[in-house]
Formats: sequence, structure tokens, C-alpha cells
Amino acid sequence: MGNYAVIMAGGKGERFWPWSRSDLPKQFLILLGERSLIQQTFDRLTRLFSKEKILVVTGEALLPLVREHLPGVPRENIIAEPVGRNTAPCIGLAALRLLKEDPRSVMLVLPADHLVTDTKAFLSCLARAMELASEEDVLVTIGITPTRPETGYGYIEKTGQALTGEPEVYRVQRFVEKPDRQKALEFLSSGSHVWNSGIFAWKARLILEKIQKHLPHLYERLEEMGRYLGTAEEAEALSRIFPAVPGISIDYGVMEKEKEILLVQGNFGWDDLGSWTALAGHSPRDDNQNVSRGQHLGIATTGCLVYGQEALIATLGVSNLVIVQANGVVLVCSMEHTQEIKELVNQLKTKGLEKYL
Repeated sequence: MGNYAVIMAGGKGERFWPWSRSDLPKQFLILLGERSLIQQTFDRLTRLFSKEKILVVTGEALLPLVREHLPGVPRENIIAEPVGRNTAPCIGLAALRLLKEDPRSVMLVLPADHLVTDTKAFLSCLARAMELASEEDVLVTIGITPTRPETGYGYIEKTGQALTGEPEVYRVQRFVEKPDRQKALEFLSSGSHVWNSGIFAWKARLILEKIQKHLPHLYERLEEMGRYLGTAEEAEALSRIFPAVPGISIDYGVMEKEKEILLVQGNFGWDDLGSWTALAGHSPRDDNQNVSRGQHLGIATTGCLVYGQEALIATLGVSNLVIVQANGVVLVCSMEHTQEIKELVNQLKTKGLEKYL
């Protein structure tokens, strides 16, 4: 039984606009540390998996970037989707590829663009999740011990006492949508809710069975494409069939409908870095609580995040702002509104300003 890791790297990272663009999304940015987020994800995985057992699913247009950032991944291990269709089709494709390699394969699935500060604890959770997925026909997810009443994450409600010791394993009661602040406070105090990390482990065969059960239309398309995966006809077949695949997340499509799910609870300095505010929270600050990159001259400036590429950014008498200059665009918004940048991006599309995306 072979263990494999699948990195999902097709995201657009729109909440990091204008630094993140359609041709350079968030996972390829160096936001923290000295390597891009996808490189950091890959580096961590090589502690548990050989490079030959790490797959990457990305967008066709991002294929050159993946190869540039991850030269150690064999080309045949990169699956290029012609269009984005969310995580369920992405995971289904990877599962089909792995079944061709090894009918008994067990796969770990995770996003390319998350922050992890405690690698040792992270790897311990991954190893436990893979062990559970290998031993039983069960879907496994990793939940994060919440540290704040976060409204930007989905939650998972767990049941009863832990089934095992460290790292603790629980049964899943239900998946919960992103809450308002009052609900998030209740979740934090209850101790029975964890953040949904979007990291999963299961047998490749099993997740395809679950997709067939809950998403039969998607399964039919996957089965059709599966005949071509790993062949010279793969790219043509995907470009012909994949656009008709329904776009749906694995959470909505499968996980929320399943009853038997195990959860490995972790606390390893995780953040999905879903906003400029989140980035500020993990960055060193100056004496005035500002976070800056590039040239910044600030007077009476407090609690701001200032990122510049080419230009000097000068601030005077402002506080609690995000100011980003990149790629011919300047973004200015309050810290409280960073989760709404996706709406700004949508407005650019409707107003014919796609050149700034």
C-alpha cells in the first residue's frame, strides 16, 4: 500500500490582490520566509513522502510556474486542469491517477498556500491521519485547535471524548459554515469546535466511491477522463471533457453528507493566510505596530500593513490600513474590510478592468 501526497495548487488567491494576480496567484508568492508558499508546502511534505510520491494539481496556465517553483516534482506527477472546478473534481482526478499507479494507494490532500509554523507537530498529525486512512475504510480530516473567534474559516464540530492520545482523534459530528462573530465566540468557548483546515486523508478507491455515491454526474465525467490519465492523450481529453464537470468543493459535495469521518486535532501554528490582515498577524512589526515591505516612510502611522514593489509609499497620520502597491495598482483599505477584497476583484471583472487582474 503506497502513501501519496496531493498538493492542490489551482487557487486564484484573489484576497491578496493586487500582489496576487491571475498569472501569479498567492501560492507562488513569497509572503513569509524566503520561499514561496507552494515551495514551503512541498518542503514539509518531503519529510514524509519521496518526491516521486508527491502530485500537484494546478491550472493549465499555471503549469510553467509549478515547474519553476517545484523542479523536483516529476512532470508526470503534475495534473493540469484546463479550467478551475473547485476541489472535488481536483481530488477525483488525482485519485484516478493514483489508482492507476497503485490500486491500494492512500492519499493525503492539502492546499498549496497555507502557513505552518510548527513543522514537527504538523507532520505528526499528517502521519496519524495517513495511518488511520490506511487501517480503515474511513475519511479522515485534520482540524485545528482554534485560537481566536475567527469568522473567515469553516468549523468542524467533534463528538465526545478523544478516541486516542496525542495527536487526539475524534469522530466528526458535522461541518459548520463560516459563522458570525457571536457564533465564533461560542465555538471558541465550547471546546467542541475546530477550524476546518481543508487537509484530508483517505484511500484513493474510497474517495472515488464516495464521489460516485454523492456526486454521480461528476463521477461519470471523471470515469471518462480516467481512461486517458497518464497517456499522451491526457491534455486533449481533459480540455474536451473537464469544462463540463460541475464545480463543487469536496466539503459540500462529500464530507458534509458522510456520517463516518475521523478528525485528527492539531495545533501547529496553522493559518490559511486568507487575507492581508492574516498576513499582518504573522509578520514582525515595528515600534508603531506597522508591517512593511519595500520602501515606506511613515509619520504618525500606526497599525498599518504597507507593501510596495516599485514605489516609495509615504503615509502621514493614518492607522489600521492596508496599503499595497503592485503591478501598476494601489490598494488602500481598512483592516476590517480585507475579507471583502474578492468583491473588489469581482467589480473589476464587471467593469471591464480585467487587465488589472
